[in-house]
Amino acid sequence: MTNREIAKSLHISPAALSLILNNKHGVSDKTRSDVLSKLVSMGYGNLIKSGATTNEEKTICFVVYVKHGKILNQHPFFLLLMESIELHARENGYSVTLLTIQASSDLEESRRSLERIKPEGMIIFATEMLDEDIEPFISLSIPYVVLDNDFPTIDVNTVSINNELGTFQAIEYLISRGHNEIGYLESEDYIASFGERRDGYANAMQHFNKVLSRENTYKVQFSEEGSYQDILQIIKRKRKLPTAFVCDDDTIAIGAIRAFIQSGYSIPDDISIIGFNDRPNAALISPSLTTINVPKASFGTCAVNSLISLISKRKSGHSERSVKLRIGTQLIIRDTVRSI
Repeated sequence: MTNREIAKSLHISPAALSLILNNKHGVSDKTRSDVLSKLVSMGYGNLIKSGATTNEEKTICFVVYVKHGKILNQHPFFLLLMESIELHARENGYSVTLLTIQASSDLEESRRSLERIKPEGMIIFATEMLDEDIEPFISLSIPYVVLDNDFPTIDVNTVSINNELGTFQAIEYLISRGHNEIGYLESEDYIASFGERRDGYANAMQHFNKVLSRENTYKVQFSEEGSYQDILQIIKRKRKLPTAFVCDDDTIAIGAIRAFIQSGYSIPDDISIIGFNDRPNAALISPSLTTINVPKASFGTCAVNSLISLISKRKSGHSERSVKLRIGTQLIIRDTVRSI
């Protein structure tokens, strides 16, 4: 069996299995103990590496910053990235240690944790970060790259999604299918990526000379159940709805589809919907969700490459200027959009 197949049989992610096999932080003691016992009973005890990371092994720390958990706890996107980050890091001679930092925790304790790990560099997963949240990290001597947040006015190295491109692609496709009234379903929980997607929607509508109506933009909860309940309430107001909606995320889109169908609307005959992120369940629902794909493997690989370059520059004493990289998106056409 491959590691991926073993992880599936144990009901854990491949990234979590990798952490356990390599004696890395980031998995609870109970989970680690249970998995190790099962691996031995399954005859895979030979996969378990003994001892901790050696002093000679170079380490990158993958720091997951949790501000409130409202976004990360719904869908732990970082677990999807972890496998590509770890694989590419190992190809370049680095191990990866996972560290979670809560915004409410003592920053000094987090600093001490980093000192114990002694990483050569860090990738900070900053989905939930706002500008003020990155400031304590700026003074750290450890080279780092910020992932999934651009911080355009702050002098830090970043790798982020080209969110405006994604919503432009969605609007362009809907207009090519004859839609003129296009609404937006926006998360009531703000993160920088959602703000950029909302701006991309507005800019695309203006680019194509379409009316941008505030009445066609709705704030809903960031969960399938929450957006479902909110859309039911919107429908009850008996307002005329646009022929299509673009959403901050697939999570919102899937809840909206449930609400529209339950209320007697046909998707896509009555209302077309486009999500964002191409989460695994987007292809499994009925009708399958047209969405914007974020290339998760290249996203993680690009972060590792950027960090290794930064580490090399630091060691050689070269002067640095921050580099901000944007990863392009792709429209995935499925069954929730029709021509009118």
